[in-house]
Amino acid sequence: MSNPRVVYSELNLAKGPKKQQRQPKGRKSSISASEQQVTYATLTLQSASQECRGDDEDHSCKAYRCGRCPKKWLTFSNNCYYLGVEKKTWMESLASCASKNSSLLFLDNEEELKLLETLSRPSWIGVSRFSRDRPWLWVNGSRFNLQIQKSSSDEDHCVRLSSSGFIADTCESAHTYNCKHKL
Repeated sequence: MSNPRVVYSELNLAKGPKKQQRQPKGRKSSISASEQQVTYATLTLQSASQECRGDDEDHSCKAYRCGRCPKKWLTFSNNCYYLGVEKKTWMESLASCASKNSSLLFLDNEEELKLLETLSRPSWIGVSRFSRDRPWLWVNGSRFNLQIQKSSSDEDHCVRLSSSGFIADTCESAHTYNCKHKL
């Protein structure tokens, strides 16, 4: 049994008191311009939804283009999240997310943080620093301004997210990881 796919779109039609009639030369037509626009939009959406068909694991890039997340990814607030189960170092996690056309998790707001704290195991996120006296940075280069649980080690230059917050850890430790892809 196949699951029907739904594609949502906003249709903007020309506003006016009269129906616009398009009449080709030599033929009379009872189809209004508005009806033709709706038909065109319907055909366009059908074409777009056909591009999305197929096994999402093999067509993850198409799934992103169609505005939906691949199988085994979580969708929340126009983002796709991969909650990894395999354990990797921070650098291996960064590379693994890149191979999935995504980035190691970065947070845009508190709502996103609360969701991920409850759903994920202690996992690598996209925060690191070059040395103990340098600032914590997101993978996109912006400064990380939230509280990180202090560590006694001078080698803890990467961050993982757990239910108790952000924890500094050595980048060579193996943990699960989270990836994010913006739709």
